[in-house]
Amino acid sequence: MSSGFFVAGVSGQMAQKKMDNISHNLANVNTVGFLGSRASFETVFTNQSSATGNPATAPAAFLKMGRQYIDTGEGNIEQTGNNLDFAILGDAWFKIRVAPGEEAYTRAGNFKLNATGMLLTQDGKSVLDAGGSAIQLPRGTITASDLGEIFVNGIRVAELGMVNISDPANIERIGNVLIKTPPANTTPASGASVRQGALESSNVNSVLAMTEMITTLRNYQAMIKMIEQYNQQTSLLNQQVGQVQGP
Repeated sequence: MSSGFFVAGVSGQMAQKKMDNISHNLANVNTVGFLGSRASFETVFTNQSSATGNPATAPAAFLKMGRQYIDTGEGNIEQTGNNLDFAILGDAWFKIRVAPGEEAYTRAGNFKLNATGMLLTQDGKSVLDAGGSAIQLPRGTITASDLGEIFVNGIRVAELGMVNISDPANIERIGNVLIKTPPANTTPASGASVRQGALESSNVNSVLAMTEMITTLRNYQAMIKMIEQYNQQTSLLNQQVGQVQGP
């Protein structure tokens, strides 16, 4: 009986974490450059954790929470016409400075300029060039090439810093649209291009996410009913076992 409670409890925890992921994804469905989170699960055979280790005494299996990971699939490209909006076509990331000597990466290219011409993210972090320096632009008409070169009044003044990430499993989210990874997991970008006046939308499919939320909620409700049944059986056992039955 206790194993049933345990498995039901683990199922409830998985459903809760999955709902947290889905809710976070749906909350950012309109966030530029947002990459959805997903959860993986692992199979546990109960004989692995049984006291005897004998498969014959505990042959069942159940799922437990594995790890959460970031879905690095590309979102749709939407035209904006803003000369400070940039979308990456291909598997690459913009370089962003989050602290002195510390870089992070993003697919969100909705940049802005401050009063001194520094190119910044929407939350005020410096956008870096190919050499790792903050980009500062003079006043004038801004254009960009497919390679990420930035021109002001037709004069090349900077190049957007971009990297490829070797192992997408070795990344960690910072906030909503920034990720970090060890420097050894990055290489200078290749096989990607930049489109000015466009942005990459969130890669979360709202319809699929809502369907997944409904399915997860139903699974959670089924787990609650299972626990209620175990409670009823436990109450019957406590009331009847050990009682002397009459003739």
